Amino acid sequence: MDFRQRTRHEITRNVRITAAGFAQELVKTAVASLQRAAVSDSDPDVARLFDEVDALVDRFRSHHRELSNARVLRRGNRLARPPEPGVPEPARPFSYVGPYFGAYSDFDAFARGALGFTGRVHPRTDMAGIGLDMHLQRHFWTVEREGTLYAFRLGDEGGEGEAQQAEQVRRLLRARFGDDGIDEALPVYAGKFSSVTEFVRDFLWKLPFPTWLLIHVDVTTLGYEWSVDRSIFTLAAGEGKMHVFIRRDPLSHWRYRLPV
Repeated sequence: MDFRQRTRHEITRNVRITAAGFAQELVKTAVASLQRAAVSDSDPDVARLFDEVDALVDRFRSHHRELSNARVLRRGNRLARPPEPGVPEPARPFSYVGPYFGAYSDFDAFARGALGFTGRVHPRTDMAGIGLDMHLQRHFWTVEREGTLYAFRLGDEGGEGEAQQAEQVRRLLRARFGDDGIDEALPVYAGKFSSVTEFVRDFLWKLPFPTWLLIHVDVTTLGYEWSVDRSIFTLAAGEGKMHVFIRRDPLSHWRYRLPV
């Protein structure tokens, strides 16, 4: 893929995602207006609807402009960043964009990957919409080639950025839905540790267990059990460290025992 083809593909991609995101929000806005009218005695508030649509137009016009500006600014990276060895061949022409994040079947799968979450989420959660938002707000850059969506991180070099990206996505979900069920379904970032054992030790020593008991706890075995029962999961953080996320309180699991 030469320079012109790559540039054309980027421009077309951004236009399609901007149009898709705008259409999705426009439908939601119209439906919300009709729902408000349906549960009240008044007619639809047309003036409010027009104001909301105007705000959407301004928002997505801004997205379109900022994506175009970001594409131009990234041109300086094309020679500075050689392709990463792990980038699949179809996505390699775009590897100058940023660190490669992964390949996914669609935006739904991509959003789950960015969250580090594979379980069930609240039924109102529009994961595909979240994936679109992450591209529009330039947390990630995506490209679709041969039916596969490839994602690249923007604005970081991996490591600490992985935890920051996950937290940004969780804030995005809460802002979009405002539902406590979202928080309950998502993982909690616990911090960066040199090992799962270090995390377990830190986790337990913050709890009101007596010291004489904690010094006898087999934290290595406990960390293994929490990983196996999917109470926690980790992401590589570089320099031999890892980010730890908590899916559910490990102490709430029915199998939980302190192995001493």
